[in-house]
Amino acid sequence: MFDKKDERILALLRKNAKQRMSQLAKKTGLPTTTVYNRIKKMEREGIISGYTVLSDYKKIGRGITAYILITFERVKGKGYSQKDLAKRLKSFEEIEEVDIVTGETDIVIKVRVGSIEELDNLIINRLRALPGVDKTRTMIVLSS
Repeated sequence: MFDKKDERILALLRKNAKQRMSQLAKKTGLPTTTVYNRIKKMEREGIISGYTVLSDYKKIGRGITAYILITFERVKGKGYSQKDLAKRLKSFEEIEEVDIVTGETDIVIKVRVGSIEELDNLIINRLRALPGVDKTRTMIVLSS
């Protein structure tokens, strides 16, 4: 059962997944073996599904973040769905997240690019050329 101790370990891992077991043990007040066993249990149960790298996007040439709202239009005569479009969008290198949502917009994507020109090219020449993309609205992140 997931408890407060697991919650604390998970919170510490979210801040820095590279911490040593001994550091986690010290911060939680639990024995190192207990921390190790709890992490392994959370991995087996799917609570921890993986570890990731967080990048300084400015340093790798992707300092502009934007959210693009896509209105989906069913392609007549084709069995092409929102899920098909979302799957295709996930293959774009610049696209970090793809979510199918409710409301006036059907899909929201998070993109990271190096310049406004790259964003312009992505939207006008690539996204709007995809089947099922009816309209796009873009919101550029000013600060996070």
